[in-house]
Amino acid sequence: MQSYMAFKSANQGRVSIDRLNTLCAVVEAGTIATAAGPDLNRQSQFSRQLKLLEAALGVSLFERSGKTLKANETGRRVARAAHIFFGALDDVMDVAEAKAETIRLGAGEAMLRWFVMPHLPELMAGDPPLRFEVRSLTTESALRELLGGSVDLIIVRTDSVPDEVQSEAIKTVQYILAVPRTFLRSREAAEVFEGRALPFAELAGDGHFAKTVQTTATKLGLNLRPVLKAQTFSLLVSAVESGTAAAFLPEVAARSLPEQNFALVSAEGMGALHRRLSLAWTSQVLESRPAVRRAITRLRRVLA
Repeated sequence: MQSYMAFKSANQGRVSIDRLNTLCAVVEAGTIATAAGPDLNRQSQFSRQLKLLEAALGVSLFERSGKTLKANETGRRVARAAHIFFGALDDVMDVAEAKAETIRLGAGEAMLRWFVMPHLPELMAGDPPLRFEVRSLTTESALRELLGGSVDLIIVRTDSVPDEVQSEAIKTVQYILAVPRTFLRSREAAEVFEGRALPFAELAGDGHFAKTVQTTATKLGLNLRPVLKAQTFSLLVSAVESGTAAAFLPEVAARSLPEQNFALVSAEGMGALHRRLSLAWTSQVLESRPAVRRAITRLRRVLA
């Protein structure tokens, strides 16, 4: 306590909320120019605020190479602490004003669309109520934003969760091959394993799912002929619905397709595509924000 009081006295007015906000913005954006925008005066102001913040804290927050700044480990930790502080302060004010407290949740697009959004009324209800800010993020981006304090909770693959965060496995998402029946000679969907080329829509990128699809197709003897790449599972669903291509889809999404027009193909080897997902958070956020604990309880209930 004495060291804190000495720090407070020596730095009164220098570690301001504005300067901490600027730090968070620059760390999240990556550069001063990106955070401040094209206004040179604003860029200069951001640069000055960061220098004053470093002077007040007595530590370097960035690695400097010419005019380029890159947050060092201390800078990232201070930004993370500031994010947590701002979130906790918002919670206190929301409770005082009887407003819903905001939870920032990051997850993949498919998880948000088919598993989170349908349960929003249940997630938001309660006393006090919760409000959600959802962000569609890749696994890598979700973990980066969680550790940086930009989101409070994330839902990611269980095998991707690092040791420094807390997590709980909550759900296994299963995948199935959806095929427009116009590609089939009969009602027997098993013919897709006979080696005939099947027009296929694949998830863009070289991520975990895309690589597993390639390996699985080879093992099963599927002759997939890629005709389309799409960034999200929602777009893959649209490709199947239009009759353009077959695609591997979350089973919950594929089951909504009318059976008379689409065949759903499953095989034992497709289990490699299934994803075990975990809800993850940092101990700092959990300790400082009771609203996050309530959000975890509600998400656990609706997703389990």
